[in-house]
Order: sequence, then C-alpha cells, then structure tokens
Amino acid sequence: MPSLMHMYAHPRTHLTTRRPAPRLVLFACLFLSACSSLTETDTIFNRYGAITITGQNAAAARATATVTAVFFEGLSASAPNSALEQGDQCQFAFLDSSRTGSVGSLVVGDNLAMTFAGTVVPMPYSTALLRYQPASGTVLTYGAGDAATISIPGSGALFPATTISVKLAEPIVPGPVVVPATGAPMDVTWNPTSDATAGVILSLRYGATATATSANEQVYCTLKDDGDFQVPASGLGPFLSSPPALRSLALIRWRTNEVRPNATTLVHIVSTVDTIVRFP
Repeated sequence: MPSLMHMYAHPRTHLTTRRPAPRLVLFACLFLSACSSLTETDTIFNRYGAITITGQNAAAARATATVTAVFFEGLSASAPNSALEQGDQCQFAFLDSSRTGSVGSLVVGDNLAMTFAGTVVPMPYSTALLRYQPASGTVLTYGAGDAATISIPGSGALFPATTISVKLAEPIVPGPVVVPATGAPMDVTWNPTSDATAGVILSLRYGATATATSANEQVYCTLKDDGDFQVPASGLGPFLSSPPALRSLALIRWRTNEVRPNATTLVHIVSTVDTIVRFP
C-alpha cells in the first residue's frame, strides 16, 4: 500500500481466519484537518513520510516503476509491514478500482535524492501535486536484487534529515491458471522469493452477480511468498457465476521498510510489483 487498493469487508462467510487485509495505502492517519477542536497547545503532532514505489512486470524479467513521496503531520499512524504477513488467509471484499494520488502537507527540501537500481534520480517537489516524484518522462526499470535508497534533506526542526532503503519487489511471474470445475479449488503458482521480508497479495476479481457490468468484488488473499496457493473451492462460487469477461487474477508482490529518525518521526517505504492474468 499506494493507494494500491481500498477495500471493505464483505458480509459473505470468510474463507479462512480473518484479519484486516494489509492495505497498501502507506498510512491510516488522523490528520490535523480532522482535529478542529484541538489546539497546538494541548496536542503533539507526529511527522510522517510515505514513499511508494509501484512496479509492473516488463520484458526480460524486469519491471518498470513509478515513485512518489509525501510528508505530513498527524496524531497517530499505522503502516503495513510485509514481514508480518507470512501466513495464508483469504476473505471476500468489495473491489474499489478508483485511483487517487497521495498528497502531503509538509515540504522537507527542494529535492529528494534517490538511487534507484544503481542510478541517481532526483525527486523534485511539485507544488501542483503536493508531493515529490521524478521528473515527467523519467523511466525507471529494475530487476531481481535491485534496491532503492531515498535521502531526505529535511527542513530544520520541521522534519529531520534521514535516509531509507528498500529491496525492490521482484517481478512476479504466474504459472498457468485455469478456471476450475465447480467444487474444485483454483491452483495458483508463481516464481517465489522464499524471502521473509516479502509478501504476496492475490486478488481474484469478478462481477458479483451474473448481470454485473463491472468487476466489483474479489477474493482477497494475503500469502507467504512461497510460490504456491490453492484458492479454496468454497470461495469460488461468485467467481464462477460472474460473466466470464469480468474475471481476472492480480498477483502483487510487496516489500516494506521503515526508519524512525527520532521519537516523533516515522518514514515508511513500500515497493510493490503486480501482474494481471486474464481468463479466456
């Protein structure tokens, strides 16, 4: 989590033990604008940095990526941790396909300095978008084993200077996936990393009814990155009833890291890479 997905629990029976799905929005935070009854004299606001690297599979076992960074103040925040998502579990969820760009409220220097897969890439601040990102037209590509490091210059007492790195989420390549017969599970395979710092999200998407005109529901699974999973047959009824043209499968590999330069500041980074399987 970009946001990558925004989901709400569906009232159907859960497929396995339920925990809140890791939203790859970087933070769930109570912002200053929501605190009109509080004043600066009785509230201490923490400072946060959220860096999002969003990749997609490309040719020759490589991926292309975009990078954004936002900084803001808030009362409290929680950030997803890929190392904590090392079990397999699924639930039904609504599918929200809307995409909104993150914005920040703090400026922490004119430019962030990023080293991406060995190449230095400046990330200037955009006053129009209220975030840091590489210049328009910049092409970022990487392969397995590459990393990104972002240096934040800081802004005096407003935000401390710091540096954060993350190993980039490797391109994820699914094996053959077929629509199973009624009563049978769906076998899903991919190239595993077997890396305890990485997790995989499986999103099996479909129209919730036979008359649906768009994909609006999903079986959402958080998985260990071991390369093999069976979507249980008990969860495939709505998928099998969906109009075939609305069926798809997204596999998303993700990896996170965070640093705390002082007691009131948290900087979080997430790298994701995804691929989509279309069913015939």
